[in-house]
Amino acid sequence: MRKISFIFLSFILCLQCNQKEEEGLIPGQKITGNALSDAILFLALSNSPCHFITNENASQVISLGDGSFSVCSSQQVNGSLQVKVTGNYEVTANLGRQTLTSSNCSSTRFDVHVALKEDTVERFSTKNGLNETISLSEGKTYSLEPSGMVDPSLYQCQGRAVSSSVSAYRVNFRKL
Repeated sequence: MRKISFIFLSFILCLQCNQKEEEGLIPGQKITGNALSDAILFLALSNSPCHFITNENASQVISLGDGSFSVCSSQQVNGSLQVKVTGNYEVTANLGRQTLTSSNCSSTRFDVHVALKEDTVERFSTKNGLNETISLSEGKTYSLEPSGMVDPSLYQCQGRAVSSSVSAYRVNFRKL
């Protein structure tokens, strides 16, 4: 958190000190001197931190309030979140991906989807789209249920075991 605060403060100081007008990500401002590096820096600053669901913390209920909040996981474990403020939430998501690899074989990829459920009713699913506005109610608990990961021990390539790598899915909530 201190690094982000330091970068943000440095950014503000750069904005105040530079008087020369130039073209770039922000006209007249060069943060790193490279437009691509500036874009990556702004992307990193604009993404909110992510609460990672793991086997160890899956039983903890995540609290969802005002503002923006993100939930991520690279494991096939269910999570729970409880809403503090009733209202409409913009829900956006990035799919996770599991890749199975082995020498002398093509990689096999599987999409990791996630669904937000209220009891048994599906309120949001990455299988239906990656952006939706839904209404969530205060005090209710919703479950996040990932699907699509496979057991790598069930796969072989030319008689050899495969290795598995998983990139995390991400679900972003923003109170409207």
